[in-house]
Amino acid sequence: MNGIRPKEILDLLHVLEQDAGGDAGPDQGQGLVLATAVSLNGSVYTRAGAMGLFVPESAVPGTISAKSLQGGLYESIEEAAAENKPLLARLRIEEDDPILGLGFLCAGTLEVFFEPVDDSLRSHLRRVRDAVLDAEGIVCSLEIEGPEAGRRAIYRIDDPAAKAGSGAKGRAAQEASAARDCYKEATPELIEDASGGTLRRVFLCPVRPVGKTVIFGSGPEAAFLAARLLEVGFTVFVADPRPGRLRNINWDRSRAVLIEGGWEVAADAVRPDEETAVVVMTHSMAEDRAALKGAFASPVGYIGLTGSQKRTRDIFAGLEIAGARPRPGTMYAPAGLDIGAETPEETALGIAAEIMAWRSGRKGGRLSHKPRAASEHAGHRVPGLVLAAGGGRRFGGEHKLSADVLGKPVLRHVVENALASKLDPVIVVLGAEAGAALKLIAGIEDPRLRVVFNPGWQSGKASSFKVGLRETPAGAPGVVALLGDMPMVKPWLIDRVLSEFELSGKLVFPVFPGPEGPQRGYPTAFPRELVDEIQSLTADETTAEAVRLHWAEALQIPLDDASTQLDIDKPEDLELLTH
Repeated sequence: MNGIRPKEILDLLHVLEQDAGGDAGPDQGQGLVLATAVSLNGSVYTRAGAMGLFVPESAVPGTISAKSLQGGLYESIEEAAAENKPLLARLRIEEDDPILGLGFLCAGTLEVFFEPVDDSLRSHLRRVRDAVLDAEGIVCSLEIEGPEAGRRAIYRIDDPAAKAGSGAKGRAAQEASAARDCYKEATPELIEDASGGTLRRVFLCPVRPVGKTVIFGSGPEAAFLAARLLEVGFTVFVADPRPGRLRNINWDRSRAVLIEGGWEVAADAVRPDEETAVVVMTHSMAEDRAALKGAFASPVGYIGLTGSQKRTRDIFAGLEIAGARPRPGTMYAPAGLDIGAETPEETALGIAAEIMAWRSGRKGGRLSHKPRAASEHAGHRVPGLVLAAGGGRRFGGEHKLSADVLGKPVLRHVVENALASKLDPVIVVLGAEAGAALKLIAGIEDPRLRVVFNPGWQSGKASSFKVGLRETPAGAPGVVALLGDMPMVKPWLIDRVLSEFELSGKLVFPVFPGPEGPQRGYPTAFPRELVDEIQSLTADETTAEAVRLHWAEALQIPLDDASTQLDIDKPEDLELLTH
C-alpha cells in the first residue's frame, strides 16, 4: 500500500487546525508552507506523496523549522511563502538528507511541490480527512506543472467519473480514469499531457481508508494489540460477549470502541469490509469458534486466530463439520509474524506487524533476507500441483482417493484445501481411473482450478510432476506440490509454506518427528531453479531425490506432530483419520 498514509493526513490536519485556532498554532497563520514529495530521479517512488509542514521560525511538533535549513530547500520554501504561490522545485539530495523529515536512502534529484497554506488548501485536506474517516477510498490529484499549477481535486472511486472507461473524452475524464487505475494498483502516478502545446503534469496519489480492526477478546494481549494498532492509525473495535470482561482492562477509551457482544453485535457497529481485519483471541474455544464463524461469512480480508497449531486444528475441525470455511487467502493462524514472542506485549507486536504487512500487500519478514531472485518474481502467482494420478495398488478395492473421510472423498478434501489457500492456479493431475476421480471433484466452481490428464501415470510421480508443470503460468517463481492422498494438509499449512517460499525463494517444506529423526512433509515449495533440475531427472521419486540433494539449504518448518501428514495407502490408514 503505497501513497499517502491515512495517519499522515490526520496528523497534518491536527497541526493545521491548531494553527487556524489562533495563538496555539505553529506560526499564527503566517508563512506556513506544505511540501509534497513527487518524484526521485525522474520516477514516482514508493513514498511519493509524503508531506511536510514548514514554518519560518521555531518548529513545534508536526512541523519543520525552515530557519534550520539551507541551500535550495530553504530558498524554495522562502520563495513560495514570499510570493504566496505554489512552486515546483528540483532539489539535489544526498542519501542521508532528511528532506520532509525523511531519509530517502538514495542520492539524486528530488521533485518537491511547495504550497503556501491557505483556507482553500485546508478545506481540501479536511475533505481528504473526512473521506479517510468515512472509510472511503479516494485519489488525490495535484497539478504540479502547467497553467493550473496548484489545482487539487479528489476522485472518489465510487463516483461515475472515476469509473469512466477508456473511451471517455476530455482532460478531466481522462484524469479520472487514470485515478481509478492508480487506486486499483495502490501506487502513486505522474501523468503528463502536452496537447495544445502546453505541458501539464498531474500527480495522482491514492489514499486508502483507515484500516479497521476488530479484536475479539479482553486479555492483556488484546489491550496491547489495540494500543499498537491505534498508534499507527487503525480504527480499533474490541468486542467480548462475556458480561463485564471489558471492564477488567485499562483501555484507551477515548480511541478504542468497546463492544459488549459477539459477532452480530460487533458487525452492526463495525460494518466490516474487505479492508477490515479481525483478530480472535478470547481464550475460549466456544467463543473463538463463534467469532470465526461470523468472520468467515463476512467480506473481511484478514482473519487472525491466536493459539497453538493443535488448538487451531481443533477449532477448524469443529467449524468444518458445521460447514464454515474461510475465503481463500483470508485466514492467518496462528496469527502474527514469528518474532519469538512469549509475553502478551510481544504477541501483540507480532500480530500488529502481520496486519501492517497484510494492509501493505507485503509478506512480512526480514529485509536482509529478501533475495534478489524473489524481488524479480514480485507479483507473479505461485501455482499448486495436486499429484493424484497413481493407481493406489496397496489400498485394494475402490480407489483410495474415493475413500470417505469425514463425509467427503479424500481427493475432494485435498483440492478444496488447496483452493482455500492462496495458490493460483491449482492444477490437479489425474491418471488411473481419471473419470472416477473427476467425479469426486465435480461441482467445485473456482476459476483457479485446472485438471489435466497424465497418460504416462504408470511410470511414476515424475511424469505427473512434469505434466503439471506444463500447465503452470509463464514466469511463475516456482510451484507448491501436494499429494492427492493427504487430506489433512490444511489451508493454513499450505499458506505458511507459500509465505515462507515467497519471502525466501528457497526450497520450503514442513518437517515432523519421525522414528529416525525429522521427516520431510507436504506441501513442498520448489523454486524455479530446482523445478528445472527436476525436469532433467527420470527416476520415479525425482522430487524426493531433489529434496535429498538440497536438504541442507532448504527452509524447514517444524511441526509439533505428524497429524497433518497422514496419507492414505492402506484401508487401515482411514481409521487413523476417523478416530
